[in-house]
Amino acid sequence: MASGDDDNSYWNATAAPTRFPQLAGEVHVDVAIIGGGIVGITTARLLKDMGKTVAVVEARRVGREVTGKSTAKMTSQHAIIYQTLERKFGEDRARLYAEAQEAAIREMSRLAAAHGVSADIEEMPAFCYTRDEKHVAEIEKEVEVARRLGLPATLVRGDIGLPYEVLAAVRFDGQAQFHPTRYVAGLAETLPGNGSHVFENSRAVDWEPTRVVTDTGTVTAGVVVMATHLPLGQVGGYYAMAYPKAEPVIVAPIRHVPPGMYINAEQPSHSIRAHRAPDGTTYAIAAGQSFKPGHTDEERQNFADLEHWLENFDAGPAAYRWVNEDYTPMDSAPFIGWSSSAKDGYLVATGFDAWGISNGTAAAMILADLATGKDGHAWLDIFDATRVKPMAGGGEFVKENLSVAAHLVGGYLASKPKSFEALAPGQAAVMKIDGDNVAAFKDETGTVHAVSAVCTHMGCLVGWNETDRTWDCPCHGSRFELSGRVIHGPATRPLGSKITG
Repeated sequence: MASGDDDNSYWNATAAPTRFPQLAGEVHVDVAIIGGGIVGITTARLLKDMGKTVAVVEARRVGREVTGKSTAKMTSQHAIIYQTLERKFGEDRARLYAEAQEAAIREMSRLAAAHGVSADIEEMPAFCYTRDEKHVAEIEKEVEVARRLGLPATLVRGDIGLPYEVLAAVRFDGQAQFHPTRYVAGLAETLPGNGSHVFENSRAVDWEPTRVVTDTGTVTAGVVVMATHLPLGQVGGYYAMAYPKAEPVIVAPIRHVPPGMYINAEQPSHSIRAHRAPDGTTYAIAAGQSFKPGHTDEERQNFADLEHWLENFDAGPAAYRWVNEDYTPMDSAPFIGWSSSAKDGYLVATGFDAWGISNGTAAAMILADLATGKDGHAWLDIFDATRVKPMAGGGEFVKENLSVAAHLVGGYLASKPKSFEALAPGQAAVMKIDGDNVAAFKDETGTVHAVSAVCTHMGCLVGWNETDRTWDCPCHGSRFELSGRVIHGPATRPLGSKITG
């Protein structure tokens, strides 16, 4: 598997390639959008529908990064979330979160129909269940809160279509699943023309509130939207308020096809949905327990656990496997809106906590309104990107930033080899070479690929992603190819090359 190859994702491998040009020269539009995932492309489509000109600037290829590596559930059922939101934000704000998710599901279906996008949208119930008596009361509470917030929730006991018994489940009706790469790419195809643009292979290397600069061109605009998973650089300080997590994903053929979308309430977490391929094969799209990016031992353990769990569905060998990343917000709600309370910064959206399909679409609906000068969007009462709630997430803030401190001072030199010669083929390590922290991988031919192990975002030490063969930053989630090239930020500069040969 090539380092950073996005076609290890089932969704990307089963979608036609996009062919948008690279940014060149000077472009002027109403709104510039950095990032071509579900947030950026949906925001652009909504703005164009409002009569605005837009330019999407995507560092790699549209729809093929985080969105194209998701499990692709269109659902407001986000495991056990609503009782948490009600406790932290109150009933009225928790209801706004619920309304936003349901509205996002409807908006996705509307956009696909309105623009002729074929994305395998299929209505499907969503379940959060437990097999542990200790979580039954939690499921019952989630149903009670969700119903009070106006969500289509019911309590189910017994059979929910899984190949094993469950004690209780919350079921949401009116949900759906889809093909994420085809959806985003299909919407993107509708954007160019009449003063609007989509640019690929165009990484932002500099930015201002009215300007985006790449190595080959510049976009000037009235507003800049950072639809980049985590805002680039240190914009808004979200790297200290949203913490990266990685999830193992396996796609494998299955004989026992579940009639819904599922996730359990206890740990280890297991999520599953199915997709029927054009050749008639039905695949499980399954995700497992999250882990810290770049922590190889946890990665191996969680992939092994997920593979074992899939045996319940009479699964065949894994056809695809990859690691996806997202960010957990410190107080359980995403950060969406202006990065500065003075509204002289950037429009941002981050911290979707692995529920980026509905949250990403809801974010686009908010951002499009804000970019056109509309203030006071009701959903901002819970999503406001400038909110400060230290009491809601203070303990987690301290814990996560102590972890960051350890990586900054080199406390994560856990790999055993101490020299390039000691590396076995197929092995990677972070080591000290002539006083420098070096990230090295020896491929199957014996060639060593070595780069600086110091993340260019804020100086943490990167860790090895064995599945995707990338270097991932445990502190703030930046990912790098073997060559050191950035896959996604907040970093925008590559890791320095040390040696190849």
